[in-house]
Amino acid sequence: MTTVAVTGGAGFVATELIHQLLSKGYHVRATVRNKADDTKVAHLTRLAMALPGSLELLEADLLVPGSFDTAFAGCRYIFHCASPFFIEAGDPQAQLVDPAVQGTRNVMEAAAHNKAVVRRVVLTSSCAAIKGNSNPDPPKVGTTYSEADWNETSTLPAEAYWVSKVQAEKAAWELAQQHGLDLVTILPEFIMGPVISTRADATSLGYMKEWVEGKAQDGAPTLADVRDVARAHILAAEHPSATGRYIVANSHSTPPHLISAWLQERFPEHVFGECAVEESKEKVNNWRIQRELGLAITPVKETVLDMATTLVRLGLATPKPRQ
Repeated sequence: MTTVAVTGGAGFVATELIHQLLSKGYHVRATVRNKADDTKVAHLTRLAMALPGSLELLEADLLVPGSFDTAFAGCRYIFHCASPFFIEAGDPQAQLVDPAVQGTRNVMEAAAHNKAVVRRVVLTSSCAAIKGNSNPDPPKVGTTYSEADWNETSTLPAEAYWVSKVQAEKAAWELAQQHGLDLVTILPEFIMGPVISTRADATSLGYMKEWVEGKAQDGAPTLADVRDVARAHILAAEHPSATGRYIVANSHSTPPHLISAWLQERFPEHVFGECAVEESKEKVNNWRIQRELGLAITPVKETVLDMATTLVRLGLATPKPRQ
């Protein structure tokens, strides 16, 4: 049984990644901050009991050098998913940027200590590393972003999350070159999709909860399905020729009036917010991972409705009934 490591094991992406790795029969070492906290890890234990792979929970701290050495010992692949994700922070440098960068450095150093065994490191980056959330975004009609782009517009404090993703990914590439590590990075857009854990602290869960409970959201996000993001990590690890950066996302933005209409179709006895009709624009070029690694991008309607359905089933959101 092949051993792999997943950092940030209790997170939204890492949970789905662990689910898929266990389904494929891997022995997974998942790092968490406190393995005794059942509110954060019980869902992982349940997955391991139901699937053919096996799971170890190990404690590690992004900001502690050497914290990942034990977890990575003997691992063929390392999946670095752990990173803070929240848009507003009182001290953005200390709360977002420093943990993301220093955490990535500590993970890459630990991988280097096990370089004789580690075949590849797969890092969860973000499309935030290729484009900012302000001018010149959203791109003009006909303008798309690709893996060749780097975000050069985001600054502190307004776009701390975006800055953290740029600096963390650049640090990873710097250390990969320095230590001779094989690194591949995955760049999702705003991640949504079905929920496994009953934790409700992920940013995207809060976004969809608002929708399900009848509070329409502004803007037209470009979405990535969490299942696609997890599959992309595994394909990037297993495919011998995988290299560089891979965008994982629906290519077009998702206008809010479509989200409202889809939810109304799925939950006809409930009320959802009214939204202005907006244009769906092509934002990113997602062909590289489809062409080179064979990833099929999940239709965005399926992503939205699967997330809404699981939130309702798990009791994390309650649709507003018609009066």
